[in-house]
Amino acid sequence: MPALYDPLTAHCVPRRMRLYWTVLPYPAYQKPTLIAMSAVLIATLGAEPQVVSLATYLLLAQRVPLQAVFVLHTDASHPPIGQALPLLRDAFAAQPSWPPLHTVPVQAVDALTPQELDCFGETFFQTLQSQLTHGRQIHLLLAGGRKSMAMVGMSVAQLLLGPHDAIWHLYSDDTLRHSGRMTPTAGDQVQLVAVPLPHPAMASPQFTPTAQAPTRAAALATVEALRARQAQQFIASILTPAERDLAVLVAREVLTAEEMAARLHKSPKTITNQLTTIYSKLESAFGLQP
Repeated sequence: MPALYDPLTAHCVPRRMRLYWTVLPYPAYQKPTLIAMSAVLIATLGAEPQVVSLATYLLLAQRVPLQAVFVLHTDASHPPIGQALPLLRDAFAAQPSWPPLHTVPVQAVDALTPQELDCFGETFFQTLQSQLTHGRQIHLLLAGGRKSMAMVGMSVAQLLLGPHDAIWHLYSDDTLRHSGRMTPTAGDQVQLVAVPLPHPAMASPQFTPTAQAPTRAAALATVEALRARQAQQFIASILTPAERDLAVLVAREVLTAEEMAARLHKSPKTITNQLTTIYSKLESAFGLQP
C-alpha cells in the first residue's frame, strides 16, 4: 500500500510527479492527505513491439507509478502479431523491476473491416473502463497496429478519459527504430510526446455517464442523448416563445431578415435584434460562434 503524505510537504514532490497525487476526503477536524494514484499503460500492438517496451521504460524513468501494462492485439496466429508478442513478453521477462505485462486479445484477424473495428473498439472500451473503475490513471499509447485502431482508440478515449489521464506519441530516431532494441542505449533519441485531449467534464471519469455505460455503443448513445437533452432544454427553457418561433424558421429555411419579418409579422429590426439575442444565448450555453 502506498505511503500517505501530508499536503503541507507536497511542495517537496517533484513537479512532474504532482499529476500522480490526489486529495483524499477528510473530516473538517483532520488534515487532508495525499495518496499516490496507481497508473497503467494501455497500448496497441503492431509489427514493432519495442514501441510498448520503450514507452514503459520512459514512463518508469519519469517515476510514473505503473502497476501494469495492458497490450491489445489482434489474432496472434497471424503475422506480424505472432512474431511481435513473444519478443514483447521476452523484453518484460528480462526486466524484473517492470510492472506485469497483460496481453488482451481482440477477437479479430485484423482491424480493417467494420466488424473488426467494432470488435476492437468494444474490447478497447471494456479495457479502459475496467481500469477506470478501479480508480487508476490511464496512460494511453496507440502507436502500434493499424491507423484505424488509433482512430477508434481516440474516439473511445474521448468518451472515457479524464483530466488526469494521458495520451502519448512515441518519437524515436531511425537508428533505434530499425535496430529493434527493446530498451534504449546511450545516444538513442527517444521520447514520449503528450497528445492533447479536450476534457469537457472535470469530474473523475468513473463518475461520468459514458464511463458507466455497459458497452461502447451505449456510451455513444449516452452522448447523443445528453446532447439532445441539452438542445431541448435550451429551446424550452432558454429561448423565449418569440425566439423559438424565429429559431424554427431559421432552421427550416434560408431567408433574408426581411422575408423572416414578413413571415412572422414583425419588423426587420426586431428580427435582427432577436437573432442577435439567440446567437448570444447559443454562445453562452454551448460556446458556439455563429
